[in-house]
Amino acid sequence: MVAFAPTCWTGIPFENARRAYYADRTWPIELRKGYTSPLNALVRIPFEEGPSYLFKGGFPIYTSAYMFWCTFCTVYSFNKNKFFFLWVYNDFNYDFIKAGNMAISFGMASFLAYPFYFTREMVDLWPKERGGHCTWNNSYRQCAKWMIENMDQLYFNYMTGYTRWIKRVGIQYFIALWMADNLGMFSNCNEAWASLEYQSPISSEST
Repeated sequence: MVAFAPTCWTGIPFENARRAYYADRTWPIELRKGYTSPLNALVRIPFEEGPSYLFKGGFPIYTSAYMFWCTFCTVYSFNKNKFFFLWVYNDFNYDFIKAGNMAISFGMASFLAYPFYFTREMVDLWPKERGGHCTWNNSYRQCAKWMIENMDQLYFNYMTGYTRWIKRVGIQYFIALWMADNLGMFSNCNEAWASLEYQSPISSEST
């Protein structure tokens, strides 16, 4: 949690640059900025709009990322520590158990985190009240508070676009954790590659 708190904001500029690029394509030609790609928008925006522009509306992105990674890593490491006997003593294939553990952890983390990401769409795109007034006064934080208070009735509405999110960033998150585990980052021991919960029966016997 201490590691994710200062790092989860790093995705905000990339997300804003991507949104700026696609939004620019919807404007009339005479009003367009002429971004050629999301990367081009990322490079030009700090000089043309100011650096702070890249961090506007960052609350949903930061909150979603923080919730996701904290839940993902916590559940994964907890399950790995509790069920290490499956591959250490019971000869189950480690990658098989690992894939199941990651699927469970990813599912729990994404279902908790995605609604916070979706608050951006709720504020920007959901129908306004009569007179064009925004229910949440254009505040993502107030929208998230309202979302939590009404989650028992509207939860699945907050998951709209979930599969699109998985294709765009979810698969990358899954691969990142798989690689982190292969590097020994989810071990309780300083000597990660030699720790008991990480070893497979074959390597333990050969040692």
